[in-house]
Amino acid sequence: MLTTWQIVLMNFAIFFGQYLIVAAALNFQYGNAGVPNMSNNLSVACGAYVTSSLVIRICMVIIGMAGVTFRPDWVFDNPYNVSTITAFLKTRPLLSISLFMLSLALALVFGILLGGLIALMSGRLRASILMILLYVLASTGNVFATNITWLAGGTHGAFIPNFLSWYPGENMLVVAVTTLLVGLFCFFIIRTIQNSPFGRLMRAVRENEWTVASMGKDVVRIRRDVMMFSSGMMAVTGVLIALYYNYVQYTFYDQLTYTLWPWLMITIGGMGNNAGSLIGVIFGVGILKLISTFNMFYGSVIASSGRAGLFLVLENMALSLLLLLFMVFKPRGLIPEKRLYISKIDYKNLVNEGSSSPQDGSEIAS
Repeated sequence: MLTTWQIVLMNFAIFFGQYLIVAAALNFQYGNAGVPNMSNNLSVACGAYVTSSLVIRICMVIIGMAGVTFRPDWVFDNPYNVSTITAFLKTRPLLSISLFMLSLALALVFGILLGGLIALMSGRLRASILMILLYVLASTGNVFATNITWLAGGTHGAFIPNFLSWYPGENMLVVAVTTLLVGLFCFFIIRTIQNSPFGRLMRAVRENEWTVASMGKDVVRIRRDVMMFSSGMMAVTGVLIALYYNYVQYTFYDQLTYTLWPWLMITIGGMGNNAGSLIGVIFGVGILKLISTFNMFYGSVIASSGRAGLFLVLENMALSLLLLLFMVFKPRGLIPEKRLYISKIDYKNLVNEGSSSPQDGSEIAS
């Protein structure tokens, strides 16, 4: 039996792993390439919808080959079909792990395709117009998920199989460890690319895209590649969220939770650096878990007093207030971006050579 604080700690690990991917990918987009993505939640939802639509059908095909029968109605028979899949996977850990890894891989692929589609639609738009378009696209995604029932059951939502049902102990512990490991793995992939030559090219596009274009580089293609990679990373988070809830519904992936909070996290930590993403996620998830823990202990008291709505408004106000405070007083975040130094280059020698070169051309003339 888990204690309250063990549950809080495991919840922190789960949400830390989720937000670490989204915040690091957002910092990869905006902090390094200057792409102001306001549709993070659409990419996150994409990964969850892949699990609730495609992966469940794959499970039904594989298990159906073993002679198991399923009911035909996709929406209303979903609880029965999913419980049948979970019962089948309970004694087959290797198959369960393989299907979970397949979910991550498919989410990555479809997230990349979604990022390419968004980049194609946004074209050469910049700054505020691009932010507005991406924000509208994220809202449009919810409309599609509401009305297309084969994605995630529409307004009813859809249960997904428990890929960890084979574990005899506390399921939440395995979910926490899995989410944390996947989150750290994705973070180090993003960190590696940021420190690569492509990362330096992204920063050059952010600082002066016309100079980069004049050197023969395709700026639109660079931004498209950044968008595709980041969207794929965020889609992996959707699978982890579905694993946590064992349930998918479009209301889980709202813009407040998976767009505005990640923006606050990278604003707090610092744009354009990995340490800033890490610190910002710790700070942001700490605030979220503090609010949820307070609600756990005192939520019933607040609800009985008829002020539950006020509590939710105050939560949104806290997000807005923190964002404004850091943008005004600490715009570069707690860990400002450092100058980029390339290894094996003697910068001091280059500066000395530049200062000792003739300035007026007299030596050349003589």
